[in-house]
Amino acid sequence: MNLSIIGLPQSGVTTVFNALTGRHEDAHAFAKPGQPHVAVVKVPDRRVDFLAEMYEPKKITHATVEYMEVPGLFASTKGGASSSAEAVSTVRDSDACIIVLRDFDSAATPNPRDTNDTLRDLNDINDELLTLDLAQIEKRIERLQKDVQKPTPEQEQNKVELDALERCLAALEAGEHLDQVKLNSQEEKLLRGFRFLTEKPRIHIVNTNESEVASTAVPEGLPPENSVAFCAEIEDEIGQLDEADRAEFLADLGITEMARDRLIETSYQTLGLISFLTIGKDEVRAWTLRSGTTAVEAAGTIHSDLERGFIRAEVITFDDLERLGSEREVKAKGLARLEGRDYIVQDGDILNIRFGV
Repeated sequence: MNLSIIGLPQSGVTTVFNALTGRHEDAHAFAKPGQPHVAVVKVPDRRVDFLAEMYEPKKITHATVEYMEVPGLFASTKGGASSSAEAVSTVRDSDACIIVLRDFDSAATPNPRDTNDTLRDLNDINDELLTLDLAQIEKRIERLQKDVQKPTPEQEQNKVELDALERCLAALEAGEHLDQVKLNSQEEKLLRGFRFLTEKPRIHIVNTNESEVASTAVPEGLPPENSVAFCAEIEDEIGQLDEADRAEFLADLGITEMARDRLIETSYQTLGLISFLTIGKDEVRAWTLRSGTTAVEAAGTIHSDLERGFIRAEVITFDDLERLGSEREVKAKGLARLEGRDYIVQDGDILNIRFGV
């Protein structure tokens, strides 16, 4: 999972990045314009920790999230934002956008827009993303309108693409994002390479005041299912503490869970992701999948040979294993199953792939 972090100037994007990753990046210290700060973070998963204690494997592998703080996407806050090509490309390559919205007060870093207004800022950011997609589509349509007049092997395909892009253009001109446009499978395949910004899943971080550190409420008007509120500055400070001091500090502040953990959970839900597990003395590992993935596709996530030679998947659930205490007991209770290639893998499934090549 690859997530780009974007936001208006002085919204606290770098502080959010540092809080989520444990890094100590400077807001102005980028190697070159448009080049992101990048960090890979382990996904907290108590199931992996439990299984590691049970099996004592040589290797423990958590799922990971890659965060990218993207500079230069919004050069202005007074309208007419100008985005660097490098920044736009980085966001296009990500799986989702994390949009940081300022909702804190600071004399040291005053808001360039004078007042905090999360909905205003979000609307302006979304408008800029829409404008970038609009420019990309207009350029491609101009080229296709010439190409469809030529009797080439690609002519019919170009007509299909042109029709799809014209519908996308109409949606954008009406103020709609492209995740609302219905496309058939052929059209989706033809447009996949554009990596439109307004079709990406979006997650909102509301960067709040220290006085609201224990509150998880988001401002009215933001979708609660993909919005997370936290004070990035305090979360960054907490992240620098060792485990013992961290727990005590969290308790003093009335915080039950680190915001970065809530954000990862929200990211999985927004992107429709789940985790399955593999176990053994060599390795205990969590693997990330799209919800709805089949057993044979999950086997391919582990290794292409397992997908090619797939026979069956032996499946037990983590809950059963945790409750009964051993694989032997799970099997004795008749709770281990053999599933075929079309079985839909569920979150928390423990898979053992049987294969022959």
